[in-house]
Amino acid sequence: MTATTPPPAVLTIAGSDSGGGAGIQADLKTFMAHGTYGLSVITAITAQNTQEVRSVMPIPSLVVQQQLEAVLDDIPVQAAKTGMLADASVIRTVANIWRQHRDIPLVIDPVMVATSGHELLDTQALDTLREELLPLATVLTPNLCEAEAILDRPVGSIASVKQMEVAARELSARFGIPVTIVKGGHLEDGGKAVIDVVYLADEDTCVRVTGPRINSESTHGTGCTLSAAIAANLATGMGHLAAAQHGIHYVNMAIQTAYRVGSGAHGPVNHAHTLHRSLFSSPTLHAPHPFTKYLKERSGALWTRYVNHDFVRQAGTGSLRRDCFIHYLKQDYIYLKHYARAAALAAFKSDSLVDIGASADIIFGCVRESTLHLQLCAQWGITREQMENELESSTSVAYTRYIIDRGLCGDLLELLVAMYPCLLGYGEAAARQAADLDSVSENNPYWPWICAYADDEFQSVVDKGRCVIEELVQREMPSAARLERLVKTFNDTAALEIQFWNSALEYRG
Repeated sequence: MTATTPPPAVLTIAGSDSGGGAGIQADLKTFMAHGTYGLSVITAITAQNTQEVRSVMPIPSLVVQQQLEAVLDDIPVQAAKTGMLADASVIRTVANIWRQHRDIPLVIDPVMVATSGHELLDTQALDTLREELLPLATVLTPNLCEAEAILDRPVGSIASVKQMEVAARELSARFGIPVTIVKGGHLEDGGKAVIDVVYLADEDTCVRVTGPRINSESTHGTGCTLSAAIAANLATGMGHLAAAQHGIHYVNMAIQTAYRVGSGAHGPVNHAHTLHRSLFSSPTLHAPHPFTKYLKERSGALWTRYVNHDFVRQAGTGSLRRDCFIHYLKQDYIYLKHYARAAALAAFKSDSLVDIGASADIIFGCVRESTLHLQLCAQWGITREQMENELESSTSVAYTRYIIDRGLCGDLLELLVAMYPCLLGYGEAAARQAADLDSVSENNPYWPWICAYADDEFQSVVDKGRCVIEELVQREMPSAARLERLVKTFNDTAALEIQFWNSALEYRG
């Protein structure tokens, strides 16, 4: 899509939710979040909020027909969805018009009952839905209760994932629907996961899409949002399965990032989460460190090489040459002084006591590490005086001055990102090595060094530093250009860290 090419148009045929969480309001927000142009045909007006549905007024079928004709006569619709259709006359009207537009993908969300429990579909309209509209669907997205109602099964009869798959197949076969998605959010034995079943009729295949079960009251309009997301994905050219999978993930993230609206128990999801954090996702209970993930993903193989470095692996197995390790300890003893100074500079640049405290923890961690270095060297007859008088290598100079330069020339966030590979990488590398089955703990002179970075105390320092960086990024919402600079700083220091360990392995005293 260019400045002269409009985005694909997507149509919602649904009711209006005055509370903004469901219906056409949710659909239009979802269309916008997916980069499509939203169109709407209103089938009913509801008076509702996060507490209750107070009234429902269906729109006369003639007015629904006029809306549909006005839109379809003028604008090339790439996909459409239906939501609340209220009564048989409206369903029949939509079906009559859609028979003339079978080339447009139609996602049907068979809305029958609101999240609050209010009935939104006239029971007499169910037969009309079955007979006239469902055979026109490209995708059908019922929840368990809706699937049972359409198939005329007892309430609660679909109670397992296997039964969801049987229902999805039967719905597609009975009504000739290419894709049926039976949603498992209400499955009682789902445990910590939510499993949605996507049945692809052309392949006669059921695909289970699994996501975390979120304990949240902000789930109003999830069905509307899912069907709207799938319609938008189809409009942009996605295949059926990809459209469903991306739609399900979008809804899951919308629940995880939802904020409080109103005082009731039926709050909306966050439809705009893709817009607010288009470069990386918002923090959630299941993914609390999105910026850290963003940095690591954009380091390519660099981060993997760093945290799986041969220096650490050889230390873990006890095969590292002693003179290499001693050289490392001497240089790292010098490095820790500069790193502590960088942390002090970070504290100076901070404007909250929490951030200052996190920097102080890093400084005390440097003191703790340097003490360990002295103890390890002492067992090999190397004195503190010798450690203090050691000349700094060119590798250490390049690394430490780069960090200090980032702190002097940049702001707090850039300094912390420059320091981050050391803090994060040591914790990750040590934890990996401590858990490695090839590691040797007994009679391994380097094992205390591994344990010092794998233990809870150091991991706690890592967590505090990570939280400070994540919170700074969430407050700033950095631009793409700013993120590009931060990624470069992160990668530069990760590469310098690799060189630091390389120089130890290559040492020939």
